[in-house]
Amino acid sequence: MKRRILWLLPILLLSLFMLAACQENGDTGSSENPLDEGAGPHDLDYDEEAVLVTVNGDEITQGHYDTYILQLKNRYEAEHGMDLDDPQHGDVAAELQIRAMNELIEQRALVQRSKELNLSVSSSYVDQQIQGIIQQQGSPEAFDTFLEDRDLTREDLETLIEEDYLISKLYDEELSLNEISYEEEELTALYDRFVAQREDMGREPEPFEEVEEELVQALLTRLRHEKQQNYIENLIDNSDIEYFFN
Repeated sequence: MKRRILWLLPILLLSLFMLAACQENGDTGSSENPLDEGAGPHDLDYDEEAVLVTVNGDEITQGHYDTYILQLKNRYEAEHGMDLDDPQHGDVAAELQIRAMNELIEQRALVQRSKELNLSVSSSYVDQQIQGIIQQQGSPEAFDTFLEDRDLTREDLETLIEEDYLISKLYDEELSLNEISYEEEELTALYDRFVAQREDMGREPEPFEEVEEELVQALLTRLRHEKQQNYIENLIDNSDIEYFFN
């Protein structure tokens, strides 16, 4: 079975002569991401088993990428009412390509790290999540349609659930995100920005006491995100990433 894996959860996602180029160059990849070059979107349209990127030797194929970009693209179009196949939205499509590729690489590196730490997920947990999705869809037939609409197999979905769990467990193991704290000065600065925004809108800002809980949660969310991003950047900086497309 051909595996086309979308993480996440997860992770909206993207002329070439890759196979010929690989043959000419002895399958040697580049450390530079070709998507970072040029203004318009790339036409990534290889055979679905063609390798686009390796992360520490682990392959990301055209099939992996196609599945992931489809989810991102569909979600973005639904949220913004935009047809990304329209040339006038080429800049957005190009940005989405970069996002898709970067997220796939990050996810692969995170899963690799989780396995280095011998983290695991039980088959009963995965099955429980699958059954929950079937119940949400209303019937096994609706679940099949759910998979078809997302160009996924049940095996793909099981892999997504496994990887999502492993990455969450990795964050718990190495980042202790629930233990993050903040300084009162940070909360005060956030409230000051809130007040300024309300005044710019011509509205009276609520007293600090009325919005304190929401501000605390927003601040903690930002601090956790920053810690995650720093962790991911360090992980990527210490990974061997090679690109096999032009």
